[in-house]
Amino acid sequence: MTAVQDLVHGFSGEQERLLVEIRELDLLIESTKTEVDRLKAREEQARSRLDEARADPTRVSPEDVFAASDEHSTAIARRLTMEGQLGQLQAKRKLLDRVRALIHGAQQQLVEQANAPAQAEGTAAGPADGSRLLKAVVETQEEERRRIARAVHDGPAQAMANVVLQSEISERLYDVDRDRSRAELAALRQMVNKTLQELRSFIFELRPMILDDLGIVPTLRRYVQTLIDKHKVRIDLSSTGRDHRLQAEDEIAIFRLVQDALLERIEKAQAKQIAVALEWKESSLEISLQSDGREPAADGELASGLRLSERVALLQGQAEQASRPDGSVMLQVVVPIEAAPAVIS
Repeated sequence: MTAVQDLVHGFSGEQERLLVEIRELDLLIESTKTEVDRLKAREEQARSRLDEARADPTRVSPEDVFAASDEHSTAIARRLTMEGQLGQLQAKRKLLDRVRALIHGAQQQLVEQANAPAQAEGTAAGPADGSRLLKAVVETQEEERRRIARAVHDGPAQAMANVVLQSEISERLYDVDRDRSRAELAALRQMVNKTLQELRSFIFELRPMILDDLGIVPTLRRYVQTLIDKHKVRIDLSSTGRDHRLQAEDEIAIFRLVQDALLERIEKAQAKQIAVALEWKESSLEISLQSDGREPAADGELASGLRLSERVALLQGQAEQASRPDGSVMLQVVVPIEAAPAVIS
């Protein structure tokens, strides 16, 4: 009983730390939104000056036009960078909410176990399982923070530094070699577009906003396409039955389950052909994932830091994985579902 009480106390302490971090994050999100609005206004002003300079070239020198264009490009880059940071902060906020909900649920289960009559040996999860869940939650949170920091440093942050450098080169070349300056500007434009696409992809992986708007199937179709483009694999996604909106926490949990399973097959099993099937029934959703490549570990650690069994347990579902005679590996998951309540406007 003491071990259970210690775990409950540990969960309470972690929830308090999460609440403090969430409050700090909310303040940072608000200040970032204010900065985004300010940068949007500055971008509009720069755009107006550029339009005025281009409207009457006879009254404005080429140097002034170039300066106005450079100012506008810089304003766009700064706004995009700040919007990317805002998206990352908002995604982290939702992640913390999810982690807090998981901790609260685990804490409630432990309290119920502590108050319930003793069960037969081996029929209920013991304190070791609760400790393992807490450790998995905390480690997943920390790993996500490291991944975000590493991805921002290696991707958008480095790209923005290159944008600034290339814009300075273009500015210096303008009076010396205008043709080369135009080539540098064209390369700069391509770099900005590429950075924008990387930011969108990064934000989508953190928290697909389309999931809140359209639900699981459209979100998975878009995610599958990003995997096809990135890893050059073949993925067939099908959905049968009448799909419908679920509770928000169930939708994100199902999406993360499929996301983890796909990444495991691609990155660990070296799969090149994958078929994902969703079969909607009245009170359950059956998910089948068949792939070639090596057979992954029965319950190994996934990209998110959780195990398959833990992902399935979050949904109170059942999973079975087995090799087929044709050499492929089949994963079948069945999760109970409940439609989200209709919103009356």
